[in-house]
Amino acid sequence: MNNKTLLRRLLRQLGNRNNKMGIGLSTIIIILVIFFAPDLLNFDSSNTVIDNQDAEVISSEFNGDNFEVLPTLKKIPVELVSVNDGDTMRIALNGYEIPVRYLIIDTPEMNYDSGVPAPFALEAKEMNETLLEEADQVYIELDVGPPTDNYNRILAYVYSDDVLVNEVLLEEGLARVRYVNPPNNSYEKLLREAEHHAQNESLNIWN
Repeated sequence: MNNKTLLRRLLRQLGNRNNKMGIGLSTIIIILVIFFAPDLLNFDSSNTVIDNQDAEVISSEFNGDNFEVLPTLKKIPVELVSVNDGDTMRIALNGYEIPVRYLIIDTPEMNYDSGVPAPFALEAKEMNETLLEEADQVYIELDVGPPTDNYNRILAYVYSDDVLVNEVLLEEGLARVRYVNPPNNSYEKLLREAEHHAQNESLNIWN
């Protein structure tokens, strides 16, 4: 059994909190996804991290609201503040705390008002949280279209080191492709392929 097959089989246990092997969520995510993700995911993790010039622009010009000064299709290192659910978080960038909405995916709702999470909402949040908290560095990457949504949240692809979190959530059936709004869809093909894998394997929300 190759690493790709092993990783996929073990990650499926995320949907079952009482799996017989007793493998914890953090153990599965940290050991398998972080180290073996390049064998599983189709994403080229060599995306360019911002250079010194980009970093200087952010440092000198970004005021927490003028998102147009942020570079596009480059990985911007940020500080994780908190995770709200499977597809939103809060980050700190240049001293400003900012909400982030993940591009092109939609995870089950936590329904904090009612206190009753939708099926697989907790699993999606926990996978997102674990990937981000265990990363050496969290990055966001903006697409070439509007940088924010109607709630003034940054729209971004999110990385745990070199792992594209948007793709992992789709691969494991914990998210759907949704809210595809060109030109903010540079990775649409990649993410649809990840969703198709989960559908074909009847994983989690597709079961």
